[in-house]
Amino acid sequence: MNKQELNASLQFLFDENAQIEIVLYAILKDNNQPLKLDIKGEDLPEIAKMFIESIHSNILEKDDFSILPLSTADERGKCFYQYDLELPDELKLLESVIVNEHNAFSFRTNQIGDIDSLIIVIGAGEKEVSILKKLSPVEVIGRGGYLLGKSNQRFERFNEQLLRVGSKFQIIRVNNNLIILDLNAIEKSFGFHDVIKREAALGLTAIDNMHIVKDMNSLNSMINNISFARKLTKIARSSPVINLGISNVEIIAFSKRHPATAKMKYSDNDTKFDLKSKALKDLFVKLLNDDLLTSELTKMFYESLAKDDVNNEEIIEAN
Repeated sequence: MNKQELNASLQFLFDENAQIEIVLYAILKDNNQPLKLDIKGEDLPEIAKMFIESIHSNILEKDDFSILPLSTADERGKCFYQYDLELPDELKLLESVIVNEHNAFSFRTNQIGDIDSLIIVIGAGEKEVSILKKLSPVEVIGRGGYLLGKSNQRFERFNEQLLRVGSKFQIIRVNNNLIILDLNAIEKSFGFHDVIKREAALGLTAIDNMHIVKDMNSLNSMINNISFARKLTKIARSSPVINLGISNVEIIAFSKRHPATAKMKYSDNDTKFDLKSKALKDLFVKLLNDDLLTSELTKMFYESLAKDDVNNEEIIEAN
């Protein structure tokens, strides 16, 4: 799915004749069974309006944003990520709330303070989107501390908990596609870290099979660093260097020519990389992801995360 397709998939929400309906579900800590929130009917349209406006401002108005596969996630800005990895149970709920019936949230057996996240389903006719919203600490009021509320003309202790529903959300599901808006917010949530670690392990195996690193323990020790693990995931899925079968001799020779890798360390016989520091590991990953470039025209050296493929047919058609 590209950005234009995403925009088109969401247009039904802005049809002035659309009969919008909204349902909210709570996901409790240590319990993945969604619980339907019983909300006063006259309050639902305003909640729907708030989220639809958020979709407009945070997705549709982002004209300069692109959509990248999550498996190729990097540090570039102005992009959303389409989820293309193993789907953890937490994210499967974005579909299950639509196709299955669920129990209601009960104040007799459930506590507001136990709510970890919300799923919001907004529909019109046969079309719908579901949104996953991780609650921030300030959105469950009364979870801790000492609250004072107005009582006539004085303050007195307020003993109840309140749920503040803000417009911010992290993931939206539309037309069977999961689009991540805020990658940093979900890195340690929804079982995402475990999925990344499993994918990163595939990247480590691919590197090990190249026999290009002097001591693989130097990389294996980084798998719990989620930022680095995501880079290993990208290697496992889409490293141009590995996919094109570039030889170790060529890789090492290139690393010695490029200014960005001037500080790279090697084994005594110059056949393997000696990755003793975090900086050297980062450089090595950039090599395998082909982020270090040389201009054919100017012979100047560059570092680039974004590399859009251009083939001869596209060039001819453009002309």
